[in-house]
Amino acid sequence: MMGLPFGSFRPFRFCQDHPLYVGAALLGYLAVVGAVRQRRVNAIHRKFQAKYEAGLLTARDAQEIIHGFGFYDMPSLFLYSLSFALFKTYGIPSISKLLAATKELKSDENVSKRYADTEILIGTWMTCPLSGMLGSPEKGGQNSEEKDPRGAIALARVNWLHSQYSIKNDDYLYTLSLFILEPIKWIQKYGWRSLSPLEQQANFLFWVEIGKRMDIKNIPETIEDLRAWSVNYEDAHMLPAQTNHDVAHFTTEEMLYVYPEALGIKNTLRRVVACLLEDPVREAMMLPKQPGYLRPIVDFSIHSMMFFVRFFCLPRRKLEAVVRLDEASSSGRMFPTRFQPRPWYKPRRRGVLALFDRITVMTGMYRDPPGPQYRCEGYRLEELGPLKYEEDGHDKVIEMAEQIHGCPIKAPYALQSPSKETQTTALDN
Repeated sequence: MMGLPFGSFRPFRFCQDHPLYVGAALLGYLAVVGAVRQRRVNAIHRKFQAKYEAGLLTARDAQEIIHGFGFYDMPSLFLYSLSFALFKTYGIPSISKLLAATKELKSDENVSKRYADTEILIGTWMTCPLSGMLGSPEKGGQNSEEKDPRGAIALARVNWLHSQYSIKNDDYLYTLSLFILEPIKWIQKYGWRSLSPLEQQANFLFWVEIGKRMDIKNIPETIEDLRAWSVNYEDAHMLPAQTNHDVAHFTTEEMLYVYPEALGIKNTLRRVVACLLEDPVREAMMLPKQPGYLRPIVDFSIHSMMFFVRFFCLPRRKLEAVVRLDEASSSGRMFPTRFQPRPWYKPRRRGVLALFDRITVMTGMYRDPPGPQYRCEGYRLEELGPLKYEEDGHDKVIEMAEQIHGCPIKAPYALQSPSKETQTTALDN
């Protein structure tokens, strides 16, 4: 058979002999992909368009709409847009100086945990149902959504951690504006479809609600006003600084850890990261200007992937997020769905799976195998953050979370004694 010409293989002979059948099958597949991809979009708009036009959308509605385009339709692009939103804040010296002073983003030892914890905390309040303070008549009631307090605990933990530092309100507001505007911008530029006015307003309403829960002041009332404020703030405050460069460097190296230096692969990807930044941001981070031909190549590559997704990939049937929607263990500990190069919260496994974990370290996917130093027993939300605060603020966080949640926090998320917390380990899962 090895001596036969390529065209003599049965599948290729069939294509050559019956091109009309092949063409019809391909067109049929493309039609199915187009129809089912549009089905979820249409369902969301049928459900919420009238409320949007009447100005009655709630933050809970907004969260459901975001799940559609952010966790089903374009989860990878949505995740990268949020990552670059946070990355872009490093172009503001007052933000980068504070981050550098905490040393959480100025060493590769700390940046991995900071990245993992940030993704989990933000992913929690985006994925788990928001409760309380939503203008909802069932606030504090027994609605099934109100029974999951994780979003409230994640917000409370972030608020407590932020209270340990002196952060200007405008820096908070600028960060909030990027979480609203960057996903819209990225999806408009690279997505297989653009966000509708309904979806853009939903993204605005959701993050405004988060901003209110974080006690951010002077949030503009419309997305247009927020965009104008954000641009003016960048013009006035986005300036070159060594701390900008330092925190951007360590974050970039963490993101690109799994890629090899061989053949210039990692260096090329560093240049790709620079291409994805607007020139004022790149200059503020003191990154070199890239050749003129590189940005069109990067844009074409991303557009090609989105074209393939749009026409050839069936939509996801399950929500794709870093946070698992199933309940925590009896100890209240949880595990994310993906892990950083330093495998924070990755469970330690046995047998063949443990061997596989060793192989991933040998191949460079991870720096180390899972272990106690990376909290292989899982995480509790009130413990996340810098290691120096791991044992601090738990009572206050739960108290704040109950205020947000509108009712007491119950097991397994309520505070537990250390003896109970340590009963369940990753080996038991």
